[in-house]
Amino acid sequence: MTGDLEEEVKMKPNTHPQKGQALILIVLAIVGLIGLVALAIDGGNAFSDRRHAQNAADTAALAAALAKVHQQDWATAGLGRAATNDYTNDGVRSTVTVNNPPGAGCDGSVPNPVNLAADPDDTIGYYIQVIIHSNVHTYFAPVVGIDQVHNCVEAIARGKPAVVKPIHFGNAMISLDPSSCSAFWSHGNSTALILGSGVFVNSNCPNNAFQQSGSSIVASSTICVVGGATYNIGAVAPAPQTHCGDPIPYPPEYLWPQVTCSTNATKTGSVITPGNIPGSWIGGTVTLQPGTYCINGDVKINAGNNITGVGVLLYLSNGGLSINGGATVNISAQTSGSFAGLLLYLPITNTNPIVLNGNSNSAFTGTILAPGSEIQVNGTGSAYGYHCQFIGKTVDMSGNNALTITYYDNENYDITLPPSIDLVR
Repeated sequence: MTGDLEEEVKMKPNTHPQKGQALILIVLAIVGLIGLVALAIDGGNAFSDRRHAQNAADTAALAAALAKVHQQDWATAGLGRAATNDYTNDGVRSTVTVNNPPGAGCDGSVPNPVNLAADPDDTIGYYIQVIIHSNVHTYFAPVVGIDQVHNCVEAIARGKPAVVKPIHFGNAMISLDPSSCSAFWSHGNSTALILGSGVFVNSNCPNNAFQQSGSSIVASSTICVVGGATYNIGAVAPAPQTHCGDPIPYPPEYLWPQVTCSTNATKTGSVITPGNIPGSWIGGTVTLQPGTYCINGDVKINAGNNITGVGVLLYLSNGGLSINGGATVNISAQTSGSFAGLLLYLPITNTNPIVLNGNSNSAFTGTILAPGSEIQVNGTGSAYGYHCQFIGKTVDMSGNNALTITYYDNENYDITLPPSIDLVR
């Protein structure tokens, strides 16, 4: 019996050491489950806060840039906009920093001004940076030792004030057509000397956006052609720089002058006062008093005519202009006011051509702006010539006389680009 009992005891499994293992596994599973819940809930909260903080930084940077453009307290504007999005800069929940110019960001690096300032007119002072540090309290993550999640976001906005600048960088002769061949064409026997500035041809015609032919000669400081150029070697100096950039959008994006006349012009003998005027009045021998002339219909100035006007703007709403080579024309633009430097203006809806000639006693001073028209510029034989900036859809230079174009910014029309703000990072 005793032997049997001992054998039975040996054969009976010893289960007592296994007790408690399931409890350990359950505890470990709970910890893992809490970790997953923490990742899902606390991580989701942190991600949501980051998105919200980024939106707050973006809007705060734009608000600060807008305030800077209007010469207001940009720092207060940025902090105030961040506060409306619950980032109150209390030092506990969040810290908001507004910098101008930008400083070290979330990664500790300072933005490179070259990378920010893509526009030639930009300065680093146009840029405002908003950095938001936010703290997000966790609910489940403290079990694994994480009491708080920290986010850092930043945004940079550009606030550009209104800018007064020469049209298209102050080139003396500009053809705006984006695709036509021979958009700028020099031909005949003329010699064109362009002083103080250059030529810009906006056309992307691959072979001859700029074209010189015949015995014509063109001398300028620079000749920039978006497309290609065809010319006789030695007849153009310097050689045109082809494929020099992207075309300017056409119609141009900048604002054109808004010209109106509230009264009708009067004509007493040979003297005409400013106002609404028929084109037929400008002929023979006339003196234009200083002011703005809103001209209806074509203007034709024939050989022997003598036209004088100091401080005038000729606005042709629907007609063209033709000046014969035997005419004497001495006209200059206004020197002050909204249209200072603007001598002749055809809106883009007016596609009638402009033909400019004159005799050795002629003189033109001011910008000739006709974005929808062809401008034909011929020599006057005058030592003074044209103190002008020519801006047309296309430009045609021909004739047999010497053609001198001298550009001075203070004699020509500058455009005012309105204030602008945009988010750059």
